[in-house]
Amino acid sequence: GRIGQPEIKNAELQKSFITNASHELKTPLAVIKANTEMLEMMGTENEWTKSTMRQVDRLTGLIQNLVLVTRASERDIKEDRVDTDFSSIVTETAKSFEPVAFSDGKAMEYSIAENVTMKAQEGDIRQICTLLIDNAIKYCDADGKVTIGLGTDKKKKNIYLRVSNSYANGEGIDYHRFFDRFYRGDEAHNIDKEGYGVGLSIAQSLMERYHGEIKVAWEDGVITFSCIF
Repeated sequence: GRIGQPEIKNAELQKSFITNASHELKTPLAVIKANTEMLEMMGTENEWTKSTMRQVDRLTGLIQNLVLVTRASERDIKEDRVDTDFSSIVTETAKSFEPVAFSDGKAMEYSIAENVTMKAQEGDIRQICTLLIDNAIKYCDADGKVTIGLGTDKKKKNIYLRVSNSYANGEGIDYHRFFDRFYRGDEAHNIDKEGYGVGLSIAQSLMERYHGEIKVAWEDGVITFSCIF
C-alpha cells in the first residue's frame, strides 16, 4: 500500500490541477469573448474578431472536455447505480443525432434490442452513447452510413453496444492509439473536423468503471467501436 501511495497522490494532484486550471481559465476567456462581442456590436466585425471568437469557443470546449476526462476517472460510487433502461437511452440518443447526420448527408441505421437493462448511472451510459455516435457521424465518409447496434449475448450475461461508420481510408491505421488523449489519427481525414481527441479516452474511462471493454476494428471500409458490459 505504501509503495502505491506516491502514484495515488500524483494522480490526485493532477486531477486537482486540471480542475483548478479549468476554473481559472473560464474567467479570462469569458472576458475576451465579451470584449470581442462588444467590438462587433460597435461595427468593427472583421476576420480578426471572427477568428478570435472561434478560438475562444474552441478553448472553452477544450476546457469542458478536460473536466469531463477528470470526472470520468473519478471513483465510482456503486450505491448510486440503479436499474437503467439501456435500450431507451441508446434509442433516444441516436434519434437526437438524426438531424445532425441528415444535414451532413449521412444515413443512420439501428438494430436496438428492447428491454436491455443494467445497474448503472444513467448519465454514464448516455455519455458513452453520445460520445460514440457523435464520433461516428463526425468521421463518417461523405454520403456514408452510421450503424448503431445494442443487444446481449446468447446467455444474456453481457451487453454489447456497437457503433459503426463508413471509413474507406481506414486501412493501415494504428487503432490502438485512438483511445490516447488528444490523439488525432488521420490528419488528412480530420483536418476539417471539430474535436479535441479526448472523447474516446473519456468513453474508455467510463467503461472501466463497469469493468467493461471498448474495442475498435476496421474491415471492408467500415470502422466499428464495440463496448462490452
